[in-house]
Amino acid sequence: MRRDDIIMPQDGRKMAVLLGFIGGFIDVYSHMQFHSLVATQTGNIILMVANLGQNDFHFFITKLFSIFFFSIGFLVGIVIKERAVTAFWRLYALCPLLLSTMFIPFVENVNHNIWVALLAFSTGILMLTFSGSRIESEPYTILMTSGNYRKMLQFWYEYIVNRQRTAMQKRRAINYSLVVLAFIIGALVAAIVYDIFAYRAILGVTITLLIIMIHYTIEIIKNDLTLHNV
Repeated sequence: MRRDDIIMPQDGRKMAVLLGFIGGFIDVYSHMQFHSLVATQTGNIILMVANLGQNDFHFFITKLFSIFFFSIGFLVGIVIKERAVTAFWRLYALCPLLLSTMFIPFVENVNHNIWVALLAFSTGILMLTFSGSRIESEPYTILMTSGNYRKMLQFWYEYIVNRQRTAMQKRRAINYSLVVLAFIIGALVAAIVYDIFAYRAILGVTITLLIIMIHYTIEIIKNDLTLHNV
């Protein structure tokens, strides 16, 4: 197979599903633990307005922290991407979130705004790292699912009503369905695991990140993409 025909690791189904899972998991965890979101910042804006309406300035500040540090993380991600020389830059960019989620379960008595800042900053880097990624041939939104849900409906509609159905139409519809389903499963798993392990449930993100990093590394080495997937 020619290198041009290879689907890059960040564009494969597995990566899209794993990132979708993290998106659902980390926001449900963050909302249950910190009353804030760290990935879906538009959701934070809506919740901030609700906090103001209820005179709840404590959680308003928490969400403000999340938006600010997510934005900083996203900008840092741009710098990392611009200076990348090998395909492994994506692994380095995942390390802040990996380390943050590893330490939370084992460090107590830390102001929750600090954890929100770290998680939002790291998630901002992750968001930039995989921005522009595709699920095979189609662009999709990582860590959140509203756009993916619309695409899923669109492609299923086109596949069902079109008399000349193609395998590609069906595959596109299935791809977006997988991303949406992964997001929902991530959210459900986070809620269930949090009920059992409380703040230590964040290790679910740690484990998923490790799977992503291992999968990405294997694909890069196997297909000799170190200098061709920057």
